[in-house]
Amino acid sequence: MTNKTPSSFKSKIKEVATYAVLLGFGLSAGLGAKKSYAWYNEAPAYVETNTAAHFANTEQKVIVYSTQWCPFCAKAKQFLTDNNIEFEERDIEKGGQKVSALFDTIGTPGIPKIIIGNKILTGFNPSALQAELKQQQLL
Repeated sequence: MTNKTPSSFKSKIKEVATYAVLLGFGLSAGLGAKKSYAWYNEAPAYVETNTAAHFANTEQKVIVYSTQWCPFCAKAKQFLTDNNIEFEERDIEKGGQKVSALFDTIGTPGIPKIIIGNKILTGFNPSALQAELKQQQLL
C-alpha cells in the first residue's frame, strides 16, 4: 500500500507539469502570433511619392500639414524648431481650399503629415523624422 501512494503522487505531478508546459506553449504561440500580426500590418514610416505639387510655391524643404489642436503636430513642429529646421506649416482647417486640395492628394488619413523631399511621413515618429532629415542633409 505504501508504494501506491508515492506512485499516485508522481503521476499527479507529471500531469500538472504536462498541463503547465502545454499552457506555456499555447501562451507563447498566441503572443508570438499577435506580435507577428502587428509587425506585418505596421504602417511604414513614410510613403515615397511625387511631392512636386506641394513644393510648387515655396522655397522650404520641409512642409508640415497640421491643425492647432493636434498634440502630435505640436511635437513635430517643436522637434523641427529645436533642430533649427525651417519648415512651412499648413493648417488643414484654416488654410483654405488650396491647402485642403493639396492635403487631399496625399490620400492617407492622419496628421501631422511631414513632407521632406519625395517622402511623406505620417504622425510624429522622431527617429524616422531624424533619419529622413539626415538623409536629405537637412540635419
